[in-house]
Amino acid sequence: MDEIDFNPAVTLAIQFIFTILFGTAAWDKIKGTVAPDWFLKSFEPTVISKLPGGAKAAFWMIAALESAFAVAFPLSVAMPMILPFALVGALFFFGALCFGLRITGDFQGSANMFIYFAVTLLGMSLFT
Repeated sequence: MDEIDFNPAVTLAIQFIFTILFGTAAWDKIKGTVAPDWFLKSFEPTVISKLPGGAKAAFWMIAALESAFAVAFPLSVAMPMILPFALVGALFFFGALCFGLRITGDFQGSANMFIYFAVTLLGMSLFT
């Protein structure tokens, strides 16, 4: 019996789930049109609030990166060379989100980032 190659289907599933993850997150931020007060207040006592643009700039940077990933993952269906870069970018993005969650005292949220990070690594392991 011939061995079945599930790699194309698994790759498509990875592209699909990351598109959903980043696309819905980006859309929620963009449709709100303003950085929410809960987000801004959570960063008031942190170093983020002292950076140029403060937490508001960080919020829109997150939205921009999520939007870029929401484009990169489906685009990688037609241009497969993009997928490894999108996955590595997602690793750094999850690390940045983890940092933000830690400095705001959201320890459960930062622990959840390890799950996103680990699943991304698992997905990447299919390509090495």
